[in-house]
Amino acid sequence: MPYIIDRTRFQQKTPLFLQSKILIFLMIMTSTMLDLFNVTSILVSVRYLHEHYNVSPAPIASWSLSAYAVTFAGFIGFAGRIGDIIGHDTQFIIGSIVFAIISLICAVVNNIYVFIVFRAFQGMAAATLIPSSYALMAHMFEGKQLNMAITVLSGMLSSANAGGLIVGGAFLESSVKYKGITYVSFAISLLLGIIAFFNFPIVSRNKDKLRDLDYIGSSILISGLLLIIVGFTEAGEHWNSPKTYVILPIGFVLVGVFIIYENYVSPKMFPNTHLLIPKPVWTIPNFIPLVFNSILNFSGYFGMIFISTSYFLYIDDVSPLITGVRYLPFIVTLLFTLTLMSQIYGVFSPKWVSTLGFLIGVGGLILFSRVDYKVSYYYWKFSFTGQVLLGFGSVLYFIHYLNMIITATPLKFQGIVTGIAQTFAQFGIALSFAVITSIVGDTSDKEKLHKRYINATYFCLACYGLGTLVLLFFVHDVAPTYPAKDDTTDDTDQNTGEKV
Repeated sequence: MPYIIDRTRFQQKTPLFLQSKILIFLMIMTSTMLDLFNVTSILVSVRYLHEHYNVSPAPIASWSLSAYAVTFAGFIGFAGRIGDIIGHDTQFIIGSIVFAIISLICAVVNNIYVFIVFRAFQGMAAATLIPSSYALMAHMFEGKQLNMAITVLSGMLSSANAGGLIVGGAFLESSVKYKGITYVSFAISLLLGIIAFFNFPIVSRNKDKLRDLDYIGSSILISGLLLIIVGFTEAGEHWNSPKTYVILPIGFVLVGVFIIYENYVSPKMFPNTHLLIPKPVWTIPNFIPLVFNSILNFSGYFGMIFISTSYFLYIDDVSPLITGVRYLPFIVTLLFTLTLMSQIYGVFSPKWVSTLGFLIGVGGLILFSRVDYKVSYYYWKFSFTGQVLLGFGSVLYFIHYLNMIITATPLKFQGIVTGIAQTFAQFGIALSFAVITSIVGDTSDKEKLHKRYINATYFCLACYGLGTLVLLFFVHDVAPTYPAKDDTTDDTDQNTGEKV
């Protein structure tokens, strides 16, 4: 299809140092880290939002976090497929500009309900950036360079989760409060979009046409995903509410309808329509067990961050800034492990290193389950050491997980595949928040709250234990098959993978 934005003549005038792969990679990494900062920085701001706007009931304030996550999860798969068609360079540029504009609106509004609405739009904009960022790396790098790029990116993304807590806490101590991260997002994202227009490579795209995409199936899937995420979000407060027991089943039914429609109805009724999820995607090595395992990984990983953050804020009653600073051991461990893996990646089997990462994470979660505010120096005995183990294990897993997904995926499917992987990850986060919030309940009694937080850590342990079994028995130890640079223009049918 023709390029939506013809940047050729601008590229010819762009200085060579601006077209450096290293600079472009740093821009991609900054964009993806900005997404995570917008999640975890708001996590420590929810209590302030509730008190500042005096909203009732209290869970309304938590939708400043949930609204972003819901739309991000609902649209990221669809956005990934769009990027495969229009070009991920184009989508990154447009997405960055839109994300910047919406971030500025979030910064200037002074109504909690308007803020929540635009946080939802912000999540939709972020959904266009993440799959394009991963896909652009696959287009720019090959072989070992691609492995190294994924290794560095995955390590930095892991540290960004905890870094966002520090940034969010720091802003709450300043006069700008929770709006700080939205102002920063506006400035950085706008700058990234403008520079990308001039220096991002013009990447190849597949032969599908945007007008022929399966919009009926896409609408069914997006509706189902949104209902499922909303259902899990509401389940944290009331599993017996119609918002949960009505919305969740309808969401799952819609996802089932989508699967039937795309595989049996659409190919017969609309043979020229391009499926949202082409059939060859499901044959990618280890794709199904890895995306399923991402539910378990993100449930346990983000669940533990949620529990620890809440424990520091509500049991220890420390400030959001001190809460963020308490995650410094986690960040330091992540960066150390990243440095180590950049030197030895590829020496050992991805399957077995991933499994080892999960097992080390289990050890970290066991230590977290021993946390007790009544024990002297409990932070140093259990939380500090638990962070070190969980941080080390999570980087071992995440680096190899991303490498196994990206290196095995043809370029023409990079967007949809990474979008699906992120969708499953968001399921895991929503599920963990729902389960943990249900276990913790609504109490201000410190001892009861402590016991319930400890009980919630067992859910995270169960996720990691099950994830270890999935890696052991369902993930195959296969050599990486790097995507061919010309596979976007081959003669295969995009829906079936057969030669035409």
